[in-house]
Amino acid sequence: MGRQTQTRERLVRTAGELFWSQGYAQTGVSSIMKQARATSGSFYHFFSTKEDLLLAVLDAVGELISTDILETAETNSRALSGRISNLTDAYRTRTAPNAPGFGVPVGTLVGELGPDHAEAIRRVEKIYAMVVSRVADWLIDADNRWSSDDDPRRLAGFIVGALEGASMMAVAGGSSSPIDECAEQIRVHLESLAIGRSSRADEMPPPEPSVTEGVDWKAW
Repeated sequence: MGRQTQTRERLVRTAGELFWSQGYAQTGVSSIMKQARATSGSFYHFFSTKEDLLLAVLDAVGELISTDILETAETNSRALSGRISNLTDAYRTRTAPNAPGFGVPVGTLVGELGPDHAEAIRRVEKIYAMVVSRVADWLIDADNRWSSDDDPRRLAGFIVGALEGASMMAVAGGSSSPIDECAEQIRVHLESLAIGRSSRADEMPPPEPSVTEGVDWKAW
């Protein structure tokens, strides 16, 4: 890895950590350069503006969530419950007080991004869409007999939205309790859906007999 690549990665990582810990608006370019041990020449070689750096941070967030969180969850467990547990653990770890890093909850940054940050908002939407799609795939892999009322895409949106919201509450309150409670409710909800599917199957009437059932072929 070249020195220029290392410098760019330090700037992106440092900016991400500062954006998540103290906010985008409160983080100046000078403080990013100082903490990343980069000169102004290096900064403007890679990024024309602070907004360009924000876009690079969001691209890094998408990659981090895809590989470090989702792929790890998929590798560690083939079961839906294990994957959801791994996803929850990632949110819990990364929102713990004084936890290093950045990435989740993505909503921590979104509140600052108004109409002037249209491209950044589009990239945040892309991140959410990617996470929801992957979790939906987990649900589909687990059981492809979902009813129309239990659409896996909608369920995935519910799971991701619940974890994002609970994680923001955890950050605000300095406690993982909201994430733990959210995880328990997700587990209960998915189990209830599984029970509901089983009950619906038990209640289904037996199939109608075939028109040829019981017919004596010798009478033909």
